[in-house]
Amino acid sequence: MKTCQLCGKAIEFGSRAKKYCSEECRKRVKYEKDRAWCKANPEKVTAYARKWYADNRELMQRQGRDIYRQKVMAKNKEEK
Repeated sequence: MKTCQLCGKAIEFGSRAKKYCSEECRKRVKYEKDRAWCKANPEKVTAYARKWYADNRELMQRQGRDIYRQKVMAKNKEEK
């Protein structure tokens, strides 16, 4: 038997490479590693974000309009 590297639960052997007891533990470790990488490489994160926003400008504008419409509709609904 192995133990989960995050929470310490026992893991049954399905594979020798298995390190975590559940999908939640695996996702939590990946999240923490990604956050640490982002902190260590802020210039790469910024460059990626700028490129993504430039490539998806129409999508962002559409989402902004949709959010604005929802706010206006909610405000109008409250006034009635």
